[in-house]
Amino acid sequence: MVITDKIWEQLFPSVDYGRELITRKDLEKGIENGTYQLFKNDDCSVITASFAKTLRIGIAGGNLDSLVKIEEKVEKYAKKRQYDNIEIVGRAGWEKVLNGYKKEKVILRKEI
Repeated sequence: MVITDKIWEQLFPSVDYGRELITRKDLEKGIENGTYQLFKNDDCSVITASFAKTLRIGIAGGNLDSLVKIEEKVEKYAKKRQYDNIEIVGRAGWEKVLNGYKKEKVILRKEI
């Protein structure tokens, strides 16, 4: 099992927030086949997906301070794999706590 109960508890509010049509099983399958990437630590988890030269953070949950820190790991991953941008699809409040992102419609984008 790729997504433990603890990880799912962290991610579920983000998945459920917009009544997304993705399940735990969908996420596990996507992680296993490389469609999605999982970044985690003890108190937060993030799911990313690739869109051309952009790495998109689509699902995230857990402790806010830890999420801000884990974004640094996501950025290092993106730079190493030569992405041009990181995007965050989420609530507008993220733009208040993450540096370098600008609001573009409902997507926050950071050039790297």
